[in-house]
Amino acid sequence: SIRRQRQMCIRDSNYGIAKNNIDPGSIASGSWNSNAHSNNPNDVGLGYSNNSPGHRFFLMASYRKEFFSFGATTLTAFYEKRTIGNASYTVSGDLNGDGSSTNDLIYIPLNKSEMNFQTYTLNASGGNPAVTFTAEQQADAWEAYILQDEYLSAHRGEYAGRGAVFMPLISNLDLSLSQDLFTDIGGRRNKLQFRVDILNVANLINQDWGLGQRFVTTTPLTTASSNTDAFGRAQYRLRNINRELLKPQTFEQTAGINDVYRIQFSLRYTFN
Repeated sequence: SIRRQRQMCIRDSNYGIAKNNIDPGSIASGSWNSNAHSNNPNDVGLGYSNNSPGHRFFLMASYRKEFFSFGATTLTAFYEKRTIGNASYTVSGDLNGDGSSTNDLIYIPLNKSEMNFQTYTLNASGGNPAVTFTAEQQADAWEAYILQDEYLSAHRGEYAGRGAVFMPLISNLDLSLSQDLFTDIGGRRNKLQFRVDILNVANLINQDWGLGQRFVTTTPLTTASSNTDAFGRAQYRLRNINRELLKPQTFEQTAGINDVYRIQFSLRYTFN
């Protein structure tokens, strides 16, 4: 007979924002070079912190039964959906002459007429022929990228905000099954527990589920102080990846340990 049973369910949903003037590094130069801004590097104003939490929802449910007098079986499920990070869209180049080529936020053009690209050529390499990207090709590719990007398309005619681009929510489901075997020795309860944890269960069911994402790039534009046109305006080059212009895709699938299912077995002995 079943001696007793227990059920437990916990859930929570929250959203948070954290802003600051700087996300300090371990040394002063690192803090300077990594603090993205669009105007005065000595007065950058508020921006989203690298630790701005975003959204988080989780649900945990547990069900436990004691069979007969020798042990209990427990099944636990933990589901979580959360924001996994944020970033800034910056230019690879020193537009304002502050000595850093990594901290200038991009300007998001209203339309193609505000774009100012420079034709450039990649030399033949590794059996690949030389390839030239015209200013018009780059403008078309950049326009396509902006249109599909949720943040960029909503802030045309503005400078990108520091840390303002948040990554998509990811979901994860973990299951745990444990079996306790207990007995009294010398008047004290002793317990042996066998446990199996299945992490990222969705990926076990379908290989296309339970996957994370990351930015393809957060520096889509490059320039140099010498790259100016006849009017003194900065000329840009659209980033190429594998000798192709940046495709209209903000995020790509990650391929790490958290993107595959894992099964863990454990054995624990508890004595009081």
